[in-house]
Amino acid sequence: MSIRCAGAEDVEALAGLATQNLLARLAEGPAAAGDHHLVARIGNIAAGLLVSRPNVQQPEVQDLVSLMVTPLFRRRGIGRALLRQLSADMAQAGRKALGAVWSDRLPQLESFHAVLMREGWETPTPWRLRMSFRVGDRVEAMQLAARRIAAAREAGLSSLTLAAAGAEAIPRLLAHAQAVQAAGRLPAWADPAPWLPIGTPAVSQLLVDGHGTIRGWLMAQYQTASGRWLAPIGWCETGPSHMLLAMDAWLAALEETQGPGATVVLHPTLNDGAKVCRLLDRHFRPHALWADHLITSRKAL
Repeated sequence: MSIRCAGAEDVEALAGLATQNLLARLAEGPAAAGDHHLVARIGNIAAGLLVSRPNVQQPEVQDLVSLMVTPLFRRRGIGRALLRQLSADMAQAGRKALGAVWSDRLPQLESFHAVLMREGWETPTPWRLRMSFRVGDRVEAMQLAARRIAAAREAGLSSLTLAAAGAEAIPRLLAHAQAVQAAGRLPAWADPAPWLPIGTPAVSQLLVDGHGTIRGWLMAQYQTASGRWLAPIGWCETGPSHMLLAMDAWLAALEETQGPGATVVLHPTLNDGAKVCRLLDRHFRPHALWADHLITSRKAL
């Protein structure tokens, strides 16, 4: 067995181990900065493929995106050999850790967990609840949240898009977020600053009180590769249930600008967003196109 970096010359041989998106990327030539893809070969056969790239928010962490071994050569240590090579290559490149996120619906889930553990990764832990919906199907689901939405309005809150809030909305939002964070009331994960450059102002929401003071936000991001909309962060200082008011307005704005067929994915964390997860799981899961939990693990280098 030999292991080397995967390139354009491997595209045809990797057809059974990679998605069309990855094959197209390999066919373009040299990998993007920081991408590191490995192919394991036995003779002329591509027996395994590992795909990795730098973490968007933590460039010192290399994310394992995919690890595939052709069925004929499974249970021969090829996956572990690819992981060991990735560890060696990334340590040499100066990365501090490896990371991975995957679905609990992954085929052969327990086998994958066992491979990671044998290679020194942390115990896999549940990380996010993830649900997908068509925005046009939201009405019945949001009726279940009507009481909480009414309570948010009774508390004096309203929700409007960043675009509708005017040219000063983004500077105001950044200044308010900095002030709340400095006061110790805003968790680091809820900082809107990293998401504003890649967000969509016509859908992203601001929660404001009766005095016009910003009290929360819900960002909107379009994922071009998967053709779906994401709410990467949402936070409200008056309570997580009040986020349902912003969600209702977020979905309405999405339908208005993108049409009822637009697909949205919600993925709150199971730690910081535990209350939101319980709300979604209890009331919204029956209306979802699909739902799963994301699992995560890391390995220090």
